[in-house]
Amino acid sequence: MFKELINDPFYIEYRKYSRCVLDYFIIESNMGHKEVLLYVMKKISEDDDFITIDKNKMVYKEISSTELFQLPKDYEKERHNLGHGYKRPYWFLFLDPPHKTNYKIDDFIKINNILFPKGKDNLEIYDWNVEWSNYFDDGLEWWGAAAISIYDKLLDRYVIILASSTD
Repeated sequence: MFKELINDPFYIEYRKYSRCVLDYFIIESNMGHKEVLLYVMKKISEDDDFITIDKNKMVYKEISSTELFQLPKDYEKERHNLGHGYKRPYWFLFLDPPHKTNYKIDDFIKINNILFPKGKDNLEIYDWNVEWSNYFDDGLEWWGAAAISIYDKLLDRYVIILASSTD
């Protein structure tokens, strides 16, 4: 069973961030991380016949809330010194999309507080590789790509965050 929570207050707030290129999905399900992530990808592929998925290539690493939400001590310096490769921290993906915005760290904190209203201590977070779908190809060119599944134990729901974009 999968139920997309399209009326969650998060979506109302997120509309204010029209230049953000992250895709967020809030899903209730009795399935696991992989099944929920695949459900979301299948929903996306309904609108795009060219998206391919290879479930056999899916690999994740469990990470902590601290690791996912940690902000840099010197944002301006760290955002310019991320090095090469597609792997980017979540804060960077939100704050620095390919087409510049004036989003601030306070925006990142606010959006995540709305997304996780009962806090971030009871989250199970999987950071997935992105070689399993061509959905991520644009992000692999330059800016970054990500697939993150988060199970909120207190709200009994999943949050899927996808990133893939280029200039």
